[in-house]
Amino acid sequence: MDAAVTFALALLPSLFWLWLVVRHDDHEREPLLFVAAALVAGGLSTFGVLWTRPFLEDGFAPLTPAIDAFVVTALAEEAWKALAFLPFLCSRELDEPLDGAVYGAAVGLGFATMENVFYAEAGGDWALLLQRAGTASLLHAAASGCLGVACAEGKLRRFGLGTGVWLLLGFSIAIGAHGCYDLWLCGADAQVFVSLLVVLPTALVLLALKVRWARRRSHHFHPPT
Repeated sequence: MDAAVTFALALLPSLFWLWLVVRHDDHEREPLLFVAAALVAGGLSTFGVLWTRPFLEDGFAPLTPAIDAFVVTALAEEAWKALAFLPFLCSRELDEPLDGAVYGAAVGLGFATMENVFYAEAGGDWALLLQRAGTASLLHAAASGCLGVACAEGKLRRFGLGTGVWLLLGFSIAIGAHGCYDLWLCGADAQVFVSLLVVLPTALVLLALKVRWARRRSHHFHPPT
């Protein structure tokens, strides 16, 4: 399959999922250039995962399914995505919790786009791209989006115990959802259904609830003039 076609098939669904998040940011929209930069940063973070994964696999060998899912995969990938998200967290543009969902989801979908390209190039199957666009891409968006909201809330609060609680909550949701998804996805058929029909929808519902909650609080940060 042509590389340009592969990339387009991987990118277009991610842009659609990102639009579904961005459209809720109607109080003070984030600059499209920043959102695009977050998408690119997420894509670049995949190379960090490719670099560290062999060291983790050697360090934790022999790998159990749980360590592979929660540490080698979920922890490593969420950590690299968090690093990609960090410049946007520190930016002045991120001035309300909902912005964390926008930039977090953008980073997660950028990561998913490149990951899907790698899988398609390895397998040469365009159908795999479409399948992952509705599964793994959404998982990355949900995990990073939830982490983004939590990090934004931690940033915007007075520094203290609450900040740590929000950061811990964000990472716990991201790594927990990601790890459970990968662990059961590689199991028996019944476990695969749990991954796709329980874990993934739960992660998406959590993101939707956080987006709704953050949007309702936007007027606190951008009061009408």
